[in-house]
Amino acid sequence: MRLRASVVVPAILSVVLVGCNALPSEGPRSKQIEETYLEKNTAGFALVNVNRSVADYLARHQTISFGDRFGKGKPNRAELIGPGDVLTVTIWEADQTGVFASTSTADRGTIPDVEVSSRGTISIPYAGAIKAAGRTPQGLAASIAKALSNKAVEPQVHVARKEKVASVVTVTGGVGKAGLYPLSLRGDTLLDVIAGSGGTSSAAYETVVNLTRQGEIASSYLDHVQETPADNIYMRPGDIISIEKMPRTYSAFGAVERKGNVPFGAGNLNLIEAVGKASGLADIRADASGVFLFRFEKRAVAERFSSKPIQVQGDLVPVIYRLNLRDANQYFFAQAIAMQDRDVIYVADASTVALQKFLGILGSALSPPASALRTYNSANQL
Repeated sequence: MRLRASVVVPAILSVVLVGCNALPSEGPRSKQIEETYLEKNTAGFALVNVNRSVADYLARHQTISFGDRFGKGKPNRAELIGPGDVLTVTIWEADQTGVFASTSTADRGTIPDVEVSSRGTISIPYAGAIKAAGRTPQGLAASIAKALSNKAVEPQVHVARKEKVASVVTVTGGVGKAGLYPLSLRGDTLLDVIAGSGGTSSAAYETVVNLTRQGEIASSYLDHVQETPADNIYMRPGDIISIEKMPRTYSAFGAVERKGNVPFGAGNLNLIEAVGKASGLADIRADASGVFLFRFEKRAVAERFSSKPIQVQGDLVPVIYRLNLRDANQYFFAQAIAMQDRDVIYVADASTVALQKFLGILGSALSPPASALRTYNSANQL
C-alpha cells in the first residue's frame, strides 16, 4: 500500500516540531533566554542589551579596593611608643655621687629592657610610673628628666627603642619570609612591606593581597595595587597582610570550541579576548547574535540598565549582558568590557541547530538497513 504525500509530509513535520524541542541541548537559545526574562524569571535576573553607555560603564567600572575602603592615608613614621615596646633608658647626672652612679661610670645609669605595660606606662626608679605610650622617645626622655629633677643631679635622659612591638605589621602566606615587620621611621606603603618580606613567587596578576585593619578586610590583586597608586596605601601598626595565589578564571559554555573553566593568563582581559581564549564561536552551531555574559552586579547597576523593575532582594543582582556580534559596532563594545573573576560566557546555539540535529537522527531512523534493502531488491527481481 502506498501512502499519499499529503499524509506523510504533515506527519513528518509534526514529529520534527516535537522532536526538535525534545533534543538535548547545552543551554537555552537566545529567544528562550528572553522569554524566561519576560515571563518566568524566578531567579530575578536583569537582561541588559549592551550599547555604548553600558560598554562605557563596564570599561571604567572597577571593584572597591584598598584606597576606596581605607583611604591612601599618611606615612606612619612609627615614632610613637606603644604597649609592648621594649625600651632602653640611659640617665646621666652632673655629679658622680648621684642616685644613678655606678662603679664603672660614676655619672651614668642604664635601665635596659624596660617594657611598656598594657596600660602604656613604664616604671623608672625614683620617678615611679610614667606614661610612655603615645609619646616619642624624645618626649618620654623629657618626662623622665622632669620626674627626676628633684632626686637626681641635673639629669639628662636618653630613650631608645630596643624592640618595636607596637609599630609592626603582620605578613603571612605566599611571601619569601612571613613574620612581623616593624614600620620604619620614613613610613611604609603596602608594596614596601611586601617587598621587605621577600616578595611573592607567583605572578602579580594571580596573587591576591588581603588586608585586615581593625577588623575590616579588603582584597585586591597585586597587579592592580602595582598599577594604581591610590591603592598602594600607607600601613598602620597592627595591619595584617595575607598573600595567596588565586588565578582568575571564567567559564565558557554553549557554542564555543573550548568549554569549561578558562584561566585569564594575564592581568587584564576583555570580552573579545575571553571568547578568543575559548577558541572562538563554533562556526556551524553558534548564534553570533546571542553572546551572553553572566555576572552579579550591585543593585544600583542592575537598576540603572534593566528594562524591568528588579524583583530579587539583596545587594547583588544577577545580570545577563547580551551582545549581537553580527553587528560590527558590538565588537568595539565587547573590547571595552573588562572580564571579572568567575564571569560566565554563554553562546547560544543558532535556531537551525536543533532542526539539523533532529533531521540527522530522523534520516538515520528512516533509512532501511543495507541487508533489508538487498532483500527488498532481490524480491522485486523475482
